[in-house]
Amino acid sequence: MKNYASSETIFKRIKDYEAKDAAGLNGFILLLHIGTAPERTDKFYDRLDELIEWLKSKEYELVRIDQLLSGRAK
Repeated sequence: MKNYASSETIFKRIKDYEAKDAAGLNGFILLLHIGTAPERTDKFYDRLDELIEWLKSKEYELVRIDQLLSGRAK
């Protein structure tokens, strides 16, 4: 697949971005597409729990996009 990136690569890119920016991922909108092609057996959604735990360990607050856009985010 032309634009294929492994789950490990995706996770590493998120961590690398967080590390290189002084603000980390504060204010960052992380969009993940849950649906994937059947040919892709390495599905990133299988690592979603790991990503959420990592974000929480870094003390990020997860906010749904509808709450963010409506101003209801904490």
